[in-house]
Amino acid sequence: MKCNLIPRKSHINNNHLIRWYLLSEGVIKINVDGSFFSHINNASCGGVIRHHLGKFIKAFSCNLGSCSIMHAKLWAIIKALQIVISENFRDIVIESNSLMAINFIKDGSPPHHPCAALLEDVHNMVNRIHLVHWNHTLREAKSVVDILTKKGHTLPFGLHTFELAPSGIIQALSFDSFGSLRLR
Repeated sequence: MKCNLIPRKSHINNNHLIRWYLLSEGVIKINVDGSFFSHINNASCGGVIRHHLGKFIKAFSCNLGSCSIMHAKLWAIIKALQIVISENFRDIVIESNSLMAINFIKDGSPPHHPCAALLEDVHNMVNRIHLVHWNHTLREAKSVVDILTKKGHTLPFGLHTFELAPSGIIQALSFDSFGSLRLR
């Protein structure tokens, strides 16, 4: 599997400044996340796709129904990869705040694990993309995708894609594009 893991610094203090980072020209960045609300027994996922300077390309929210948080985080990656393949993007960075999900993709799982089928889907899709980089990001650097993921809980069951940025994420997109810092 074409996989590069960008390691997280091991000693991050509480006063660390976090921001969304720009990429090299031609690279597409995808931020994804999953969510589970135990009080309604519902999971959702979301993602935002931006070009190297942070300009919005596409986003999605998905109401998944009842599943585990790890399933939700992996479903977010699968939904993002489906969009990437349909748009024929060739060089992508996928960012998640779930180091466990990234390591799961990188290291695999036993065949009987509940997430094994999802991981197999991820691997099959990654093989259809020219270059995929995996990046662990901190929670503070993903405010846009947080909004989209939570939105999934309020939508009807299934995937909802957005060709235009929903009004709820416009301010967060602007902050990211300008390199606004957030305190951890």
